[in-house]
Amino acid sequence: MKRYISFLLAVLMLVTLVPTAAFADAAETDMKASDNLKLLIKGWEGLRLTAYKAHPSEEYWTIGYGHYASDIYEGMEITLEQADAYFEQDIVGFERGVNNTAKKYGLSLTQNQFDALVSLAYNFGPNWVDYNTGWRLARYIQQGFKDSYGNPVSDLELADSFAVLCSAGGEILPGLVKRRINEAEIFLYNNYSTELTHFVAGVFNANGGTVSGNRVVAYYKDKAYGSFPNVSRDGYKLDYWKDSGTNQAVTASTIADKTRTLVAVWAGGGAPAPTTYKLTVSGGEGSGSYSAGTKIKLVPGANGTKIFDHWEVTGATASKDSDGYWYITMPASDVTAVAVWKDGCLFGDNCPSRSFADVPVTYWAHNDIDNVVSAGMFKGLTETNFGINVAMDRAMLVTVLYRLDGSPDVSEYENRFSDVSSSQYCYDALLWGSHNNISNGYADGTFAPNETLTREQLVTFLHRYANYKGYNTDVYADIGGYADAQQVSSFARESMCWAIGAGIINGTSSTTLSPKGSAVRSQVAVMFNRFAGGMTF
Repeated sequence: MKRYISFLLAVLMLVTLVPTAAFADAAETDMKASDNLKLLIKGWEGLRLTAYKAHPSEEYWTIGYGHYASDIYEGMEITLEQADAYFEQDIVGFERGVNNTAKKYGLSLTQNQFDALVSLAYNFGPNWVDYNTGWRLARYIQQGFKDSYGNPVSDLELADSFAVLCSAGGEILPGLVKRRINEAEIFLYNNYSTELTHFVAGVFNANGGTVSGNRVVAYYKDKAYGSFPNVSRDGYKLDYWKDSGTNQAVTASTIADKTRTLVAVWAGGGAPAPTTYKLTVSGGEGSGSYSAGTKIKLVPGANGTKIFDHWEVTGATASKDSDGYWYITMPASDVTAVAVWKDGCLFGDNCPSRSFADVPVTYWAHNDIDNVVSAGMFKGLTETNFGINVAMDRAMLVTVLYRLDGSPDVSEYENRFSDVSSSQYCYDALLWGSHNNISNGYADGTFAPNETLTREQLVTFLHRYANYKGYNTDVYADIGGYADAQQVSSFARESMCWAIGAGIINGTSSTTLSPKGSAVRSQVAVMFNRFAGGMTF
């Protein structure tokens, strides 16, 4: 299974300018994959002690329990103990990725929900939710398991959004079909058994034709199929669907008692093609060719911080049902549908920034601020003011990184700073930062905790923290093209190259870095939103 071993850096930030009251408690303990899930993943992946390629399209080789990495080579062999070690090493990164996703999007996950998402990450990489926004499941996760209308996603729809993620190189893999349905049942019903109890899948083979929509569809187990995807083939008319295993006809009233591959059986050959009409959807899902009278659901996609408002349809009329979903009935002509968006909050009425007068829905960083506030990374300076243009100080950042590290005991650490005392809220954090070479202070023995944090200091602290945690920081950009690159202090130059290369920070313009400029709260909110979603291990 193609796997991108790139782990999200677990960096979360809780910031305020009022030291004693505005810092919340330390982040709750990160979740871990259960033993039940580990057994399932090992079973799904299978054990191979000799390197192999699961699919010809893969760049690297795989070994053990699906361990896919650039240092695995053809003919490589390992022991069972090494396979277990690789597995435990891999699972930690995927756990971290799901924990960061949950924090970023403000999700409160149960153990079974967490496990299901870890299993998905094992296939697609820990940051797949951020980089596959075209996938329904990724959008549902980002939207708190609600659709673009703000409605809770139904169990069947959620299972279907799992089920479609089952191909490699364009080929549907039967093992992945079953695994996706199993993950959906874990997520929804805490069912870790390989005996599926709620859902089955239909895998549709157009047999020379074309399926409009997904080739894999989830159905409720032991209930009638009800409907099938639309399918077409030039010069032919669909006669019926058959079970590929038994060759028996399968109809809408057939009971979906197991996962089946359904093969289209065509009538004619050289006969006039059935009349279909084209639906073109811009800004969402539903495009395809349909016969007149077909009812089609229009599903809007995502558009940054904007929220979906309505559809503009030419050639037909779109109507919204009682559940808030939009449909059209296909006429005997082509139709176009364009999603129309408006300024608003993806969280709807639960907008985390709704009380902040300085963060309207039109503000450029509204979405980032929503994410970091909902995840507990930031609080407002007051109940009505986020402080978008307020500069941060040095002690705040170190305190956050200290709490991120679990607030370890510092009783044996030395206070190296003449301007830091045990009465200050940041005392333990600054001892920790100094001891671990994250925040070393100035040559005169001071730290200047209340001094405004500069952009080059910010990236330096983050870079040192990443190295302290053992994360991969081997990505750098050449900053020589910036007019003020020579203004970057020598201590910060490597860190600035890393931060630019990793996409954590951008220049203040196309030609300037402003390394000595202050880091204001809105900018840092955006930076940490990127930081949590873009770092690799």
